[in-house]
Amino acid sequence: MVVMKPINICYFRNILRVHDNQSLYHALQSNHSQILPVVCLDPRMVDISLLNDQLDQHYKTPKTWYFQLERCANFRTRFYLECVMSLKQELLKKNSDLLILFGKPEELFPKLQTHLLKNYLKLDQIHIHKEYAFEELEVEKSLASKKLPLTYHHDTTMVHPDDLDFAFEKTYKVYTHFRKRIEKMDHPVRSPLAIPDTLPPFPDIVWQFNHCEDQAKHLDKLYQDVSVKQDDRNAFPWEGGEQSAKDRLNQYLFQSDGMIDYKHTRNGLIGTEYSTKFSVFLAHGCLSPRLIWHEMNRFEKEQAKSGKKRQIKSMGDDDGIYWVKFELLWRDFFRFLVAGSGKKVFMLHGFRDLNKPVDESNKPKNSYLNKVWKTNDEQFNKWKNSQTGSPFIDACMRELLLTGFMNNRGRQNVASYLAKDLEMDWRIGAEYFESMLKDHDVYSNYGNWQYVSGVGCDPREGFRHFNVLKQSKDYDPYGSYIKLWCPELRDLPDQFVHCPWLMSPEEQKTYNCIIGQDYPKPMIIVENWKRHYPAATAKGKLSNYFTKDEKKKKPKLFK
Repeated sequence: MVVMKPINICYFRNILRVHDNQSLYHALQSNHSQILPVVCLDPRMVDISLLNDQLDQHYKTPKTWYFQLERCANFRTRFYLECVMSLKQELLKKNSDLLILFGKPEELFPKLQTHLLKNYLKLDQIHIHKEYAFEELEVEKSLASKKLPLTYHHDTTMVHPDDLDFAFEKTYKVYTHFRKRIEKMDHPVRSPLAIPDTLPPFPDIVWQFNHCEDQAKHLDKLYQDVSVKQDDRNAFPWEGGEQSAKDRLNQYLFQSDGMIDYKHTRNGLIGTEYSTKFSVFLAHGCLSPRLIWHEMNRFEKEQAKSGKKRQIKSMGDDDGIYWVKFELLWRDFFRFLVAGSGKKVFMLHGFRDLNKPVDESNKPKNSYLNKVWKTNDEQFNKWKNSQTGSPFIDACMRELLLTGFMNNRGRQNVASYLAKDLEMDWRIGAEYFESMLKDHDVYSNYGNWQYVSGVGCDPREGFRHFNVLKQSKDYDPYGSYIKLWCPELRDLPDQFVHCPWLMSPEEQKTYNCIIGQDYPKPMIIVENWKRHYPAATAKGKLSNYFTKDEKKKKPKLFK
């Protein structure tokens, strides 16, 4: 009689790390089971159509939800593949390996289960982390329909849902309320789980499963096909993977003053050190948010022991640790918010419930409930191709186009510009970000776009309208960032770099910047300013772009 041996699968879905991996940890609790680490390149999320002939499939390039843009473009695809390759190396260090599948998990896992049974391995459990967004939940439903033994673990959030006193669908709709509730908890974040240095041996019989013997060749083919040019201006130059993520955490926290000065530098625009740069690693699950939290606590304790701890006001601008935790809680907040929202994350009116009757007497001023959103291919193309004529917007969009990354201050401004100034359907911007950003995740990306656009969880609703010109002057006073990404403006003096359309024809020749030739004709921004500020003219003074009431506030713009 043949004895069936138990085996557990650890499915590295979007958590591409070994450290503090709940699925791996719980798979290891069955002491007599073998462990099979698996990752699956899902054709709905990443383009694997290049392998159609080898896989005997007809996969197409995956598209975004509404506007059907390429879902995962070059920079994000390349980083993701680097994360997968790094995961394999981390597992090899621990005496294991990684099975890389190419296709839909609900189609491949039943076949894998059958293959294991034929080789006297009985599938005990598939340990997998839980997702909360609509499309990811649809995949989970498809997996459940195959009667597979699935066990889910909450591994993408920092605060474990079981530790809260409210359910997902009852999540506060305002971040401040959510944050204060968490901050009242004595120990809001669980300690990272310890993973042994040596894992059970990898079951070699798995290499006989469909196409598995060619997995390295397939992965390399996809990686080599992704066209990415290196750019010395890149603010995120790191490769994907767990080791790269841990090195960055150690460098930023223990080898520099980056974490301490975070609140003062986080609105920076140039270089690698103005912010943590953890978001890309977090988005791909290469870095545990729980590890970040507890490493920051360890840093504070070590400072106190060494006598180096500074006397700072808790939650003040000098309390960088607090403000990094503040941002990590934002990340959790959007996950909890999306969890109870279904398709709303992709809907035009977002998280706001428009099915309920509107109380006209209490409707907020400048409400977006009755807003008519526009679609305009020409304006969208100018926006995404950095040809709006607004130097700050164009510089930000060019950074994204050429590196797959953008500073946080820029993200808020380009989103506000598209949704509030151009009054375009915000979803086309969110979907373009989904395609391009290395650190895209559905929760933070769509949550932040809704927030800025006035259809999300912002209690001020329509009032969050960024004054792009003022923001440009405030955060890039000498135009250093603009000139870095828009070198056609490098010869302009400070008074013109933010608004080159104010130059006379003679000044344009003097500074080697002919509007409409070396730099796009700024029709969009000029028309917007004329609409909002009738006194504005193409040759007027900068102060003419603001009303009397705004001038009384003495913005830095007029210094």
